[in-house]
Amino acid sequence: MIFGIKDNTLTMYGTIWEYDGQDFVYYLNMLESKYSEITIRMHTYGGSVFAGNLMCNAIERSNADITIIIDGLAASMGAVIILSSKKVKIVNNGYVMIHAPSSGSYGNAKDHESSAKLLRLMEDNFEHKLILRTGKSKEEVRTWLEADTWLSAQEALDLGLVSEVIPASVDTVYPSFVPEDVGETEVYNMYAALLTSVPSPAVSAFMGFPQLQPQSQQPQENFNDNNMKQLLIAAFALKGVNAQSSDTAVLESLQNEFTAVNNAKTTAETAKTTAETKLKEYESGRIKAIIDGAAAGLGKTFTDDERKTYESIGATSGVEALEMVFGNVVKPVAPNISAHIQNADKNQVASGRDNWDFAQWQKEDPKGLEKLATQDPEKFQTLFNAKYQS
Repeated sequence: MIFGIKDNTLTMYGTIWEYDGQDFVYYLNMLESKYSEITIRMHTYGGSVFAGNLMCNAIERSNADITIIIDGLAASMGAVIILSSKKVKIVNNGYVMIHAPSSGSYGNAKDHESSAKLLRLMEDNFEHKLILRTGKSKEEVRTWLEADTWLSAQEALDLGLVSEVIPASVDTVYPSFVPEDVGETEVYNMYAALLTSVPSPAVSAFMGFPQLQPQSQQPQENFNDNNMKQLLIAAFALKGVNAQSSDTAVLESLQNEFTAVNNAKTTAETAKTTAETKLKEYESGRIKAIIDGAAAGLGKTFTDDERKTYESIGATSGVEALEMVFGNVVKPVAPNISAHIQNADKNQVASGRDNWDFAQWQKEDPKGLEKLATQDPEKFQTLFNAKYQS
């Protein structure tokens, strides 16, 4: 089949070949990731039952609101696919054709019997779907499958196979005719000639998914297709080139686009690193200024170990905690006995350290001193003042 994608519309025209089911599922998944309402425009006289069943299953399990529009003909497996959606529209000069599946086989008698069994299983599946959709009896549906049963748009509507008849998007140039007399292939070709507004080829054109491409739609060896160029130009918003530009110009523009994206990413990462470095430098400067200010207020010079202790408090607990430590360096503060009693369980100093002075804390347990500064700032302040205001 020829698949096309435009906005939320997936177009599928032609014979359903073996690998078209995989292509269809891929394209439908793409649209499902972007849209809650999807339109599928169809024109086919059937093909592979297995691929068609894969399409049916994908439509039935989709969470999207899917509308199928028959642009010209839905024959054979195409007539089964339209049963997968409750919203099916058909142009007023369109047709639906129903018949039993058919195939050829080779081999011994058992091989032919196996093929016959498979055909009967497929036919039972078609019959079941048609009964559920139309509400007709098994006997009546069986008669539809025994021959090529052609239905006009209005007949398909009357039977419940479609939900709406809409005006054709093109003016027919053919007089009225009887489909049975003209033949299936000729009817298809008539409508294929009328459909002149096929959207751009879908993503099967991208080289990265060869497993999703039908054998009849293998990518060309040369990058000289204007449609392919236009897809790349539109997808990456390339500037200064168009579908008529040379292959080299389009590829250079694509490379420039990738380079610009990478440069922008590198610039953003550099700016982030620079900002983080400046922030750290600013915080370190604030901590140093607070310590220097406290030393000046006390008229003393802190030792390297003492400065490291205060720097660690500022770095781990924040400059606010460090400011609290030095907030009253010029005023001795009496210990708040009631607070110690009320918060005994929470802020209790480790046993045996009740009589430690500031110097002993720094020597024996500097980490504990940092913890004391944040958990019991009054105790820390008392020790601090005792050392530096004596």
